[in-house]
Amino acid sequence: QRQEVSEMAKTMDFETSLKELEQVVTELDGEIKLERALSLFERGMELSTQLESFLKVAEQKVEILRRQADGSHTAESFDEKNLDSSND
Repeated sequence: QRQEVSEMAKTMDFETSLKELEQVVTELDGEIKLERALSLFERGMELSTQLESFLKVAEQKVEILRRQADGSHTAESFDEKNLDSSND
């Protein structure tokens, strides 16, 4: 149950970051001063990188789930060890 709470927190972080990125893009579409545009662009790039990381971890977790030898669907925590062994 503790892991479920942790997963929910990660999902909320993803959703919050995605909404903020959407707001940044919306504001960049309007008429704004150059300084504000540069600041928003920088924040947008940070959010984009963060969201990409969330998605990579999710993709790796799906791979781990798909590779269960006995057909079970037990999730493993993703860590660097799992990444290294999946590249064999």
